Amino acid sequence: MPRIFQFLLALLPFFSLGAAAQGPSPVGARVGTAATTHSRPDTLTLLDVLSRARDAHPQGQAALARIAAARGSRRTAGNFVNPVFQYQVENTPIPGRGAVSMDREAMTMLMVPLEPFYQRGPRIARADADVRAVEADARTASIRLELDAAHAFYRASMAQVAFNVTRDLSAWLDSVVVYNQSRVKEGIASEADLIRARLEADRVSADMSMQEADLAREQATLSSFVGTSTTAPFVLAITHRPLQWRLAESLDARIEPAVALAEHTPSVRAARERVSSSAAGLALERRMLIRDLSATLGTKQTGGFTSLIAGVTLPIPLFTQNGGEIARATAEQRVAEFELATAQRAASAELQGALDAATVLLRRTTVLAAPQSGDSVAMPAVLARADESRRIALGAYREGAVPLLSVLDAARVWGEVRIAFYRALFTQHESVLALAAALGTPPDQVLSSPMPTLQVPR
Repeated sequence: MPRIFQFLLALLPFFSLGAAAQGPSPVGARVGTAATTHSRPDTLTLLDVLSRARDAHPQGQAALARIAAARGSRRTAGNFVNPVFQYQVENTPIPGRGAVSMDREAMTMLMVPLEPFYQRGPRIARADADVRAVEADARTASIRLELDAAHAFYRASMAQVAFNVTRDLSAWLDSVVVYNQSRVKEGIASEADLIRARLEADRVSADMSMQEADLAREQATLSSFVGTSTTAPFVLAITHRPLQWRLAESLDARIEPAVALAEHTPSVRAARERVSSSAAGLALERRMLIRDLSATLGTKQTGGFTSLIAGVTLPIPLFTQNGGEIARATAEQRVAEFELATAQRAASAELQGALDAATVLLRRTTVLAAPQSGDSVAMPAVLARADESRRIALGAYREGAVPLLSVLDAARVWGEVRIAFYRALFTQHESVLALAAALGTPPDQVLSSPMPTLQVPR
């Protein structure tokens, strides 16, 4: 009787494993080991991460500061040069000496530089183009920042999934070891199964240690975007559904090709504004042929009479002093044009690639994540089949129908399937965000709608 009781106790872990084999969901799992010491960790969704990165990250603040600097330069470009006031006295006696025989002369003059009047237009045009280019660069930087934050989120999520799967698999294997220990003591199983189970448990334990270290690194990287201390606990909300999306009718590849769409992206807009800025700079250098042009107006007082003084200062452009600067500005304009062509090619290729990848991944992951029962909230069929496979192998092993290796193989496949499923799912999510970024749309705007319509901001 005691032996039968001990045998039943040894079987108890497998009944609990059968319930656990339904599949531990990594949704809401805690990130990092430090989180286990806190009872109320923060729950972070991807939208939370993007919002914090956009509002508080130093890169975003630096982009806003660059816009303010460009606008300050625009104010300077529109300013006029102050006139010069001059007062001059002649034939005035030196203190302590006798009077001068000549009449005292006093001149009051106001000199107005004329150069800024015919140079102000190109200066303002160049400054305006620079402001627009910096604003487009800031938008591009903001989108890239959100993409980097999303990438860090999904890397941390993938590390979280891998760690949770390995942790549950380790606990499952520990129960297998306990079960085989009881069977070996009872003499109904060979010690080879116990040794093999221990080796597999040790291997999974070593994997769990490395995955825990990877999880800590990914957690620290994600913390740099959300502004949270690396020791502060937080939970990542993970979904097991693909991110749905659709294209606006105007973005149909048959109506408007990627080359035309790329013209509206922030990177191409910034490159085009730099072409405008360099053209204005070239016009400014050409107007610098005549420099220091000014007009003078004033009065002269001599012997009780007041006369008018007027004049113009006009340097004779006998030698071209800014020929080199004109050549430099011409070369800079060509460089800007080449950079625009490069940006157009890159934006077009990025947009076409992102569109193709997002289309393929949505189609494949929709099939992969389809629920087994047709219920939208049910577990995906592929995960349910993995759980069922492990349960069947476990039951057959208890009945003596299959060897231990079949059970270990089913457990290994169970973990690999879960990891592969979430890796494909997260890649699909990132592909949609990359497509939105290629169109010039911030990723957080995509996540704010259950079925976002992707289009180019005009």
